[in-house]
Formats: sequence, C-alpha cells, structure tokens
Amino acid sequence: MIIFVTTMKKLLAAVSSGLLLAFSWTSIGVFPLIFFAFLPLLIFEERAEKGKSVFGYGYLAFLIFNLITTYWVWHATALGSVVAFLLNSLLMAFAFYVFHKIKKATKPRLGYLAFIVCWLSFEYLHLNWDLSWPWLTLGNVFANAPSIVQWYEYTGVLGGSLWVLLVNILVFKAWTAETGKRKWISPAFVVVFPVLFSFYLEETNDLIMEKSPHEIVIVQPNVDPYTDKFNVGYEQQLADFIVLAKTKLTQNTALLIGPETALQEGIWENKLEASYSVRAFRELQKQFPNLNVLVGASTYKMFGYGEQKTATARQLRNENIYYDAYNSAVFIPDSGQVQVYHKTKLVPGAEKTPFPKIFDKLAGLILDLGGTSGSLGTKNKARYFEINEMSIQPLICYESIYGDLQKENTNLIAIITNDGWWKNTAGYKQHFEYARLRAVEQRRMIVRSANTGISGVISPNGEVIESTSWDDAICINTEFVLNNEITFYSMFGDYIGRLSVFVAAMLFVIAFVKLRLLK
Repeated sequence: MIIFVTTMKKLLAAVSSGLLLAFSWTSIGVFPLIFFAFLPLLIFEERAEKGKSVFGYGYLAFLIFNLITTYWVWHATALGSVVAFLLNSLLMAFAFYVFHKIKKATKPRLGYLAFIVCWLSFEYLHLNWDLSWPWLTLGNVFANAPSIVQWYEYTGVLGGSLWVLLVNILVFKAWTAETGKRKWISPAFVVVFPVLFSFYLEETNDLIMEKSPHEIVIVQPNVDPYTDKFNVGYEQQLADFIVLAKTKLTQNTALLIGPETALQEGIWENKLEASYSVRAFRELQKQFPNLNVLVGASTYKMFGYGEQKTATARQLRNENIYYDAYNSAVFIPDSGQVQVYHKTKLVPGAEKTPFPKIFDKLAGLILDLGGTSGSLGTKNKARYFEINEMSIQPLICYESIYGDLQKENTNLIAIITNDGWWKNTAGYKQHFEYARLRAVEQRRMIVRSANTGISGVISPNGEVIESTSWDDAICINTEFVLNNEITFYSMFGDYIGRLSVFVAAMLFVIAFVKLRLLK
C-alpha cells in the first residue's frame, strides 16, 4: 500500500509539472503558470533517492509538455513528430537528471545553480546541433506578451529561460521553508522587477528610426501545400499571385513580399533573369517602377566543369554533372541584379540529413516535404538584400525561431514561411508569436508573409501592427519603417548559453571529483 501511494505521488508530481508547463505555453494556455511549473518536480527530486527515478518521472513530465504543445507536428510528418516528442523529452529529462546528480554530489546551493546552467546548456546546445528543435525554449513562453520582456534586446530568449528557472527555484524554496509570509518576498521581487524594467524600456526606448515610412504589400496566397502546391502548374500559381498582389499595389509600393516556395518553377541560379518567374515580375515592375520583390522559391545551382562542389551536391541521373538544391528567398530589385539567399537553418529530416558522415547512406530514404530527398544546400553569397536605404535580413520559416541568426547590420527583417503543413492548429499561431520576440531582440520591424497562417507587420517592440487570418487568400497594403539601432543582443548573441555551458562543465567536474573521492 505504501509503495502504491508513493508511486502515485511521483506520478502526480510528474503529470502536474507536465500540465503546468504545457498550459503556460503561448496559444495554448497562460504564461504565469510557468513560474511554478517546475515546483512539483523539484519537490519530488528533493525526496528522490535514485537517479533513475528522477530521470523516469522527469521524462514523463517533459513528454506531456512536448505532446500537448507540439502535437501539430504530426500533420506534417508522423515519423518526424514521434522522433521530436521522444528526443526532446529525453534531452530535457537528461538535463534534469544531471542537475540531480550534481546536487547529490555537492551542496544544495551548487545543486540549484546546476539546475539553471544544465537546463540553459541543453537549450543552447539544442540551438546549435544537427537535431536542433528549440521550439520549447522556455523563454519563448512570453511570445504573446512581449511587453514584459523588452529586456530581450540585452539577453535574447535565454534570458527569459533564466528568469523562469530562477523564479521556480525561489518558489520551491519558499514553498518548503518553515518561516512565515516573508519567505515569498524574494520570488515576488524576482517576478515583478523584470516586468517593471520592461515597462520602463518600452516607455523610454528611443529607437533610431526613419521618419518617412515605406509602403509594402504582403501576399498570403493560401495555396494548400498537400494538394494545390504540386497539382496546380507553376505558371497558374504565379499568375494568381500577381493578380492578388495587383489588388493592393500602388505606384508608391516599395516592397512586395510573398511566402516560402511561392515560386514553384524550380529556378536555376545560373540563369536567373531567364526564368519565367523573374521575367513575369520584371513585367510587373514596368507597371510599378519603384517596386522591389522578395519571394520564396526552390532554386538550383549547376556546378561548372572543374568548379568545386558543395557537400550537398547531387548528381544528375546518368550524367557527370552536379547541382545543388536550395530553399531560397529571391530578391528582385527595381534596378540591378537578382539576389538569392539560401535558408541556412534547415529542418532536420525534412530538409537535411542530420550527422551526414553517419547517415549519408540513408539520405535517399528521408522524405523532403518539398519533394526531394537528401540535404538541401546552405552555402550563401548573399546574407541579406540591399537596395537604396533598405537592408533586409530574410528569414525562411524555421529560421525565425532562432534569435542569434540575425548577425548583419540590417534595418528590416523579412520572414517568409509556409505554415499550411500544420493545418489549423496552435503551430502556426506559435510560429507567428515567436516572431514578436525576434522584433524585440533586434529592435527591427518585421514584415511576414505566410502561405497561410498569419501574415503581417510587427513593430520593434513586438506589437502586432497588422495581421491576417488562417485559410484566407488575401494581401494587405501597409507601411514599414527602417531601424538602424544595434542591440546588445545583436552584438553578443547567446552569451548566456555559452556561459552556462562553461559553468555546467565546471560543476560536472567538481561533482565527478567528489564522487571519485568518496569511493
């Protein structure tokens, strides 16, 4: 009976933390729950004797968290979603397990420091390896409330993760302390002070912005990625796109933006100007002479005789000819040459083969949602697009959940995406909300074009200025301004993650040495 009761308490702790984490998440629940979501697990960990138990029940909690928040991945790829659920939960549980082992080997204060740095190390490393899936980085939980995290311009989302972890530890300490009401002063202060500081920043931030706005037309074509995308000819898709755009284009429109892979022609970069799609937009520019076009496309590059091939190069069937395939953003300026940016953060499994030295032989078995197999290329000549006073940082779909990707001194962020794979779920809403955090981190206005989902404009404070709805073929005419301010986070990136990895490594060494000495 005692064993049964004990097991039920452990299960209750794991399930409670999993549900609290899940229902704190943007587009699903309410973010304040995150400040005590780890409490049941921390209470359980304090009483646990065996590391295996901590790992097992931790895994259950994090699996619940992953399933509820990212269930929608199933619509895009059943196998990929299962791998994402299981692997992400495993990594979270491992971080929690390592914290437990360090805490048992050292003093509690060092142990709870280990909780913070081990989790931050996991999040940082999860941003920078071949199976990267940082969707559930804890700092993302505030995506629909950017007004309370304006200080992300200094810390990025890992600063939000640090805040969450620290508050949870203080709440745990207060919960388990024997003293009176004063024990809640510390967690209350650590919650309230960053919020007040954020409000202060929002009120006093003097952004270096252009005074004169530019006109933009954002197209949301609403092409079904499972049917129309590949069943309707590329000429017809392009014609429909231009017809929709012309309903809002004016002689003052500076930028026309279309979503990821909107051009289905398959454009060879060796002859960009000769492609059907580019020629069609050049004709459109004759009607609107000030118009610059940014649109997504599948592009290919043929390697000439003796030209060095990339690691992802593919061979034409039965020919000694090689080419590379890219998920690209194509920029057609009102004057000058067409520019192409290649997506660099590729979706593991769908767009690239992880750990290619190991799994290259299996590349042909991996299905690419764009209709090819193997890894897409990432090599870039153009990291951003520049025309007149505009310097545009393109981010393609998955890239927009990475804060430390925008390194160039650009003054506008353009996100192009296709969120139709996930259907009408929380997925596309979360994806849009995360873009609000990118705006705060970089203090850039964001213009966003989705095939379907949410297209719109976001201010440098993360405020949604204009947005569309799901499953709507629509375009909007609005304005944007350029900002040349360089934030602290822009300069130093995820320094919190790098520091956490160093501290976690030191604590691991200390714990290892102490355990060896005890033997």
